[in-house]
Amino acid sequence: MAMPPLQPTTPKSARERGIAVMLTAFLLVFTIPAVGLAIDAGVLYLVRSKLSSACDAAALATARNLNLGLTLEDQRANAIARGTAFFNANFPAGYLGTSNVSPIIDIAQTTLNTLTVTASATGNANLYFMRLLGNTAQLTSSEGRASRRDVNIILVLDRSGSMGGAPCTAMINSSKTFANMFINGRDRMGMITYGASVFRAYPPTTDFKNPGSSILSAIDLVTCTGWTNTPTAYWNAYQELVALNQPLALNMIVLFTDGVPTSVTARYPIRTVADVRYGSWHNNLCGGGPSGECTFPKSPCRDDNNRVPSDPLWGTFAPKMGVVSGGGLNVTTGDTPGLVEPVATGPSSGEPLIAAAQRTDCAMSGGSGRLREDAAYIPAQDVNGLNTTGYMDSGLLRFHATHPYAGQIRVDSPNNIARVSMNLSDNAAAAARNHPNLGIVTYAIGLGSGVDHNLLRRMSNDLVSPIYDNSKVNGIYVHAPTTAQIGAAYARIASEILRLAQ
Repeated sequence: MAMPPLQPTTPKSARERGIAVMLTAFLLVFTIPAVGLAIDAGVLYLVRSKLSSACDAAALATARNLNLGLTLEDQRANAIARGTAFFNANFPAGYLGTSNVSPIIDIAQTTLNTLTVTASATGNANLYFMRLLGNTAQLTSSEGRASRRDVNIILVLDRSGSMGGAPCTAMINSSKTFANMFINGRDRMGMITYGASVFRAYPPTTDFKNPGSSILSAIDLVTCTGWTNTPTAYWNAYQELVALNQPLALNMIVLFTDGVPTSVTARYPIRTVADVRYGSWHNNLCGGGPSGECTFPKSPCRDDNNRVPSDPLWGTFAPKMGVVSGGGLNVTTGDTPGLVEPVATGPSSGEPLIAAAQRTDCAMSGGSGRLREDAAYIPAQDVNGLNTTGYMDSGLLRFHATHPYAGQIRVDSPNNIARVSMNLSDNAAAAARNHPNLGIVTYAIGLGSGVDHNLLRRMSNDLVSPIYDNSKVNGIYVHAPTTAQIGAAYARIASEILRLAQ
């Protein structure tokens, strides 16, 4: 049986190709705008991201450069100029075809002790594919903010004899550079310097860059000589901040030293009985040297200062107030010079003995090492009420059980003077750190190999301190192994302070 003839038909593949072309043409009407929208959205995202970064950089740069200029008007103008330069560096003109982009920087005091910098910018971002729909540009904007709190800083500078020469010069130059990083007219800066005596070298003021009486000139006057009365110097700095009483500001102490503390300011009881103790180089009681012990007769040292013979206290053995110094840790025998006046009379004054009227019949008036002939022992508290025990109690020498002053800390050993001075420094920093309102932060710089790193970490509440307290704001301790690194140590501390201020 024959098959019917095949009927001619249109090829299926050709028919499908026709439908695909029509569908593609139809979809392109929607796809091209969608792709264009995605590309333009990506461009807008990049522009806004770059604009946001530029505004943030401008705000931070403005806040950080408010120290440029003596007057508030100069500072504002200079800071805005720096902020604008940072904006332009982070958002180049014509970036991705943008136009009419310019920053507006405003500086306002928002709360007491706080400045707020606002950097904002608007501009036109070019559209590419969306031009097909009649949109040639899109307005875009961003804003950055940075706050800067006012800072109260007390510099505490070691001017002891071991700082003489190059270390003293490097400390002076770096301290001046550090001071220039802060804002005249808003921040407040003062300075304490110390050898055995402590000198209020520059009372805290907001006008610390005044050409007629600047802190820079006061720093230039520092001359390094004497012992190291760290605890009293630190305590005086702490009291400066207490007197200011500005809890909304950042209250900070910046301590510089090149060694362990070696001086104790206290009221020393007078020896009223004979006893056995170490000799010194300045007497002949133990054969002219400090290597052994011998019997000392009771002291005839009296306190007739500001008294008359009719006074009931005339000729009594009242405690003597002043500074005793010592040679260092683990030095059992040797001189313990004093008593020195606690307050220096000038930026480079020596270490004078206490007033002559307080040294009636006192052996210490005849030699710096003869204090032990008059003072009975180191008392339980210093002149500021700080305990003389604490951090470095291990190794403290006390009079033995049968001694007339049994159990008391010996004043005739340099080892004790250094250890007690370290205890007092640690206790002074703890008192400042625990002030209920001021939030005092300590930053410390230790120069060379003679410093006690743990002590300075403790005083700073450094993160690696063995007694770090996370309930308090931490400071930092920076070690400068050589004089060449003092500047870098100051720069790190300045950066940390400015970070906290913002």
